[in-house]
Amino acid sequence: MKWHLEGRVKDGKIRHPADALTWKDFDIKFPEFSSEPRNVRLTFASDGFNPFRTMNVSNSIWPVVIIPYNLPPWLVMKQPNLIISLIIPGPSSPGNKIDVYMQPLIKELKELWDVGVETYFASNKQNFQLKATLMSTISDFFFNGPDRAS
Repeated sequence: MKWHLEGRVKDGKIRHPADALTWKDFDIKFPEFSSEPRNVRLTFASDGFNPFRTMNVSNSIWPVVIIPYNLPPWLVMKQPNLIISLIIPGPSSPGNKIDVYMQPLIKELKELWDVGVETYFASNKQNFQLKATLMSTISDFFFNGPDRAS
């Protein structure tokens, strides 16, 4: 979880979200959060898809996936590291009611930002107060449904 600080090549090229201005600006604005490299920076992605793959049926389902950006680029988008936080059921898109479904996730993210959670770090065999923040969102994330080969 500290790869973004310790393992990353820092040559000015953007290979990882940690290389981007958004990450650097966040570090300046929130130095207390940034001083603990194990704090988790997240993005969430959501997009609806038709689970039946039938174009004349309007059913859709909306998974919301949380992605931890602390990991190296070759692991960030691998399926075992994608966290399905909620699934918004059909039969149609949630539209303006998406906030109702998102409320529990927002409450948890707010708690992770404000208070954090006591976490065991195996490398040094110590507990620490882990915090998390939502850095960005991704739309139109899923391509051909959940059975697409990774």
